[in-house]
Amino acid sequence: MNAVDGSSHVPQVGFASALEEELPSLLVLILDTSPLGWGTQSPPISLHEAVASLLIFINSHLALNHSNEAAVIASHTNCIKYLYPVPGEDYSTLAPKSTATSGTESSEEMITNGQSNGENGIPNDASMYRQFRVVNESVMKQLELLLLGTSTSDIEHNGKISDTTLISGALSTSLAYINRLAGGVNDNGPKLRARILVVSVCSDLASQYVSIMNCIFAAQKMKVPIDICKIGNDTVFLQQAADTTGGVYMHLEHPRGMIQYLMTAFLPDRALRKHLVIPTQSSIDFRAACFCHNRIVDIGYVCNICLSIYCQPPADGSCAICDTIFDPKELADLLKKPVVVTTTVPKNKTKKKKKKDSDATPNFTPGP
Repeated sequence: MNAVDGSSHVPQVGFASALEEELPSLLVLILDTSPLGWGTQSPPISLHEAVASLLIFINSHLALNHSNEAAVIASHTNCIKYLYPVPGEDYSTLAPKSTATSGTESSEEMITNGQSNGENGIPNDASMYRQFRVVNESVMKQLELLLLGTSTSDIEHNGKISDTTLISGALSTSLAYINRLAGGVNDNGPKLRARILVVSVCSDLASQYVSIMNCIFAAQKMKVPIDICKIGNDTVFLQQAADTTGGVYMHLEHPRGMIQYLMTAFLPDRALRKHLVIPTQSSIDFRAACFCHNRIVDIGYVCNICLSIYCQPPADGSCAICDTIFDPKELADLLKKPVVVTTTVPKNKTKKKKKKDSDATPNFTPGP
């Protein structure tokens, strides 16, 4: 009896995309924890309300596939901190917590109560999925420690309270975490599908222009989309991050409905978005920030060696980044104001056309 080979009858169309959809998905959430940024929002939304919506969103991501993973990183004013997973913590050895408060409590009373308050005031539901509870407790506990350890000096910049946050450091940490879990460059293909979601309330990121752009190009090379959930004023560089990496940029007009934005626009990962209609940006601001004053400029001056951008020619005649000395004559020409030449355009004179004999109206003379 001859062996039957049925491999040729199996359709191979879309085989690679099908394998990509079966890969586990990694979600790295970057949460902006700037106290001033959350305190000056209009319409107001508290950090506690936003975290509650984000925890539901993370649990939904984990529920889509038992192999899905998540990580939460806080981008604070002077540091970055892992909220989950905490370095050095072994979550695989954690035993499920019992909801019984005493040894004399009967099973009927346990079923009636249903839940008890756990750490940080989070209810320990007996029917809650263990992974959900581990993520919730870790995020709330580490976030509380981070905020309690923040002093006034930590949020001051040059003597003034600033809403600046280390988004660039959080992005680079996220990319390093993704590269570690993915195993670097592998000839056998990627081990997981990764993406980054940034929840930002800070609008002043001009001082981190170079580091943010480096992270954007690194994410583009790694094929990691960066999604932006923006609360408050729009940020130029975050718009460019979402556009360059193929992510989604969403400005929340109604922040209190944050959970609806998260579940509809940000829950599908990269493999599923090609089957859906994803919201896109109507306009993208591609302006850059100068290296001298951190201003966003429309027209600037670029060093031809290191491509540094200046809002005006350097006063000392040298580049502050690479120490290149510019030609004084070229700098003098740049400082000159352009001469605007105005010319008067003569009005077109309307010429009267001469009537031809053929165009003349014939005169009929009545007969005798």
